[in-house]
Amino acid sequence: MLIFYRTIFAVIFSLILVSCASTDKRATGEIDDSGNYKYDAWRLENSTQLGAINILLDEADVLILNQSHNAATDKLERVLRIKPDYAPAWSRLSWLALQAGTPERSIQMAKRSNSFAYSNPQLQKLNWTFIRTASEALHDEAGYDYANQKIDSLKAF
Repeated sequence: MLIFYRTIFAVIFSLILVSCASTDKRATGEIDDSGNYKYDAWRLENSTQLGAINILLDEADVLILNQSHNAATDKLERVLRIKPDYAPAWSRLSWLALQAGTPERSIQMAKRSNSFAYSNPQLQKLNWTFIRTASEALHDEAGYDYANQKIDSLKAF
């Protein structure tokens, strides 16, 4: 019964977040040059089987919005203990690594996300944006150029 109430809470909370975020350009799923935080590419499909993950993701998203990045990282790591192949959680960790100034980790997390996101070109494109930003921070021209090529190739989707 507790899982049912948590699932209902997660759905209602998600709807509130989406309704509030839908007027924010960052929440539309478009990818800009700065690789800013996106919602659409990180959304989990609606499933009652994944209720605990949805709750943790919603909590992580709120922590991210409140710039509580360490706490958000902890929540995302809990998600990955439940579902290690959940690509959007790896992607969020990549974004958080960029915010923390650790571009090497960001690249690792984005690549891990892409290894699980084979059927999600929107998420892959977002991850390549993170890789491009991290490569730029590392002064890695080859990595930056390769990320641009991957982003361009995913624009068709």
